[in-house]
Amino acid sequence: MLEPSPAKPAPPRLPGRWLSGAIPLLWLGGVTAWVWIRWAQLPPMMPVHWGLMGYPDYWVRRTPSAVAMRIGTMGALCLAFIALAALLLRQPPQARSPEAIAAEKVFRRRTALLIVACAWFIAFQPAFTLLPLPYGSFRIWMILFAITLLTGIGMLVRSGLRMRSARLR
Repeated sequence: MLEPSPAKPAPPRLPGRWLSGAIPLLWLGGVTAWVWIRWAQLPPMMPVHWGLMGYPDYWVRRTPSAVAMRIGTMGALCLAFIALAALLLRQPPQARSPEAIAAEKVFRRRTALLIVACAWFIAFQPAFTLLPLPYGSFRIWMILFAITLLTGIGMLVRSGLRMRSARLR
């Protein structure tokens, strides 16, 4: 009689699964629709770069190609980040011991979460170019993005150290 093979553990998943990756793309679609509906009310120049203090320092003419480039670039970056996070989670563990495998799964999940968080921040960036938001809101976005990155990197360092110590056991 054949013995059943041991069950393979499920790969780690992001909270919200596909929805966590779809929200940034849906947001960009909403921004695109808003711009299309309100094209005539948009100012003739749009900011495309901000300095360290959160104020725009480079402007371009509002043309269909400039708007499409802005939204398309951010959409492509979001798709690349979401695909990277999904591929990272699908990779089989490299560790051998159960403790090291568990630590590696935590590390990969946190890395994927940070990558998806970056996709969310990237998706919201065109709002500062195209929507009538106050300039101070970009400064808040910059601060939140920096806090998210620093917190995520700290969590990755901590998880990486745990993963290393589990592999050395």
